[in-house]
Amino acid sequence: MSLETKTSLIIGASGGIGQAVAKKLAEQGQNIFLCGRNETALADLKANLLHQDQHTLLIADVVSAQGREAIVTEVSRSPIDTIINVAGINQLTAFEQQTTESIEAMIYTNLTAIMLLTHDLIPLLETRSNSTLVNVGSTLGAIGLPGYVTYCASKFALRGFCEALSRELADKPINIKYFAPRTTETSINSDSANAMNTELGNKADSTQYVANELIRFLETDKDSCHLGWPEQLFVKVNAVLPSIVSQQLKKQLPIVRKYIG
Repeated sequence: MSLETKTSLIIGASGGIGQAVAKKLAEQGQNIFLCGRNETALADLKANLLHQDQHTLLIADVVSAQGREAIVTEVSRSPIDTIINVAGINQLTAFEQQTTESIEAMIYTNLTAIMLLTHDLIPLLETRSNSTLVNVGSTLGAIGLPGYVTYCASKFALRGFCEALSRELADKPINIKYFAPRTTETSINSDSANAMNTELGNKADSTQYVANELIRFLETDKDSCHLGWPEQLFVKVNAVLPSIVSQQLKKQLPIVRKYIG
């Protein structure tokens, strides 16, 4: 589909990927609703976008019922064609050391809140001639890695949710998409995570690259997209021969343990 003259809502717009996507869409002349919790950060982002008068701030936290209600209300009264969800949290830690509160917050933020919001948006999106909802997941939604147990669980589930829902709505004018970057250069990664990736030789993509690939993905008919090489290969191998990936990751475990405790 062509994105020109469309209106998009970016949930988590003040994050690294969200900002890069907003700038790319603004360059294409889109009207953008910038959604997030931090009004100051969103205002700064808007001030640096092309055609800033075309863009609207939506201060709402997708984790809260009130925030989701605000998002649904805005979608109900605005000609929003595309919803891009990039909200999420992460933590590098050994699972046994992760607190109950941290586990609950990660599952709720990365999965439950998105499912609840999507549930309420579907009746509205069904009334549009054509609409798209894309959830940004992760390579770790297809490959389980030590140090990211809860994060992987949330992203595996998000991927399954998007896959099942896109099939359930295949006869509706709603496109449900799943987009999975590999490690990206954003503040979601702690100093420990960055140091571990450097020692392991894991590559990280720029937010600009990820944004460009996300826009390209939106313009296709594909339901899902994974970024990065050899990550794309590992995803396929892990799906059919997971023991091979397990053996490789076991070799890396001594390095991983240095950073997860």
